[in-house]
Amino acid sequence: MMVVGAMAVFRFQEVAHLAREGTRYAATHAGQYDLDGNPASTGIPAVATSDDMRAYLLTKAKLLDPSKLTVTISYSAPAAYSPRNMPSYDDTNPALVPPGQITIFNYVTVTVTYQLYPEMFLTGPYTLTSTSTLPVAY
Repeated sequence: MMVVGAMAVFRFQEVAHLAREGTRYAATHAGQYDLDGNPASTGIPAVATSDDMRAYLLTKAKLLDPSKLTVTISYSAPAAYSPRNMPSYDDTNPALVPPGQITIFNYVTVTVTYQLYPEMFLTGPYTLTSTSTLPVAY
C-alpha cells in the first residue's frame, strides 16, 4: 500500500514539473519568438495553442499515461489584442493623454491535469492538477 502511495506522490511531482517546464517553454517560445522567425532558423517550434504545449510536454512525461493528461495554456493579454502571446502591449485607450503611455505586460499560465488511477484500483480516480504562471519574456 505504501508503494502505491509513493507512486501517487511521484506522479503528482511529475505533473507539477510538467506545469513549470511548460510555463518556462511558453514564456520564451511565444509570439515574438515566432515573429522573429526563430522556429525556422532553430528548428524549435513556437507555442500558440494548448495542443502545441501538450505535444511539447508529452516528450517530457516519463511515467504518465498520455491519454489521461490534459494541458491548457492561457495568456493574460486582453482579448482585444492579437496575437495574445506577445511579451507586452501598449494600451491604446484614446482617453489616455498621450495614448499608448501604459504598457501592459503579459503572463502565460499553464495548467496540467492528470487522472490518476492507483495501481491497486481500490479507490479513485484522483485528479492531479498543477498550475504555473510566468511573464512572457521573449
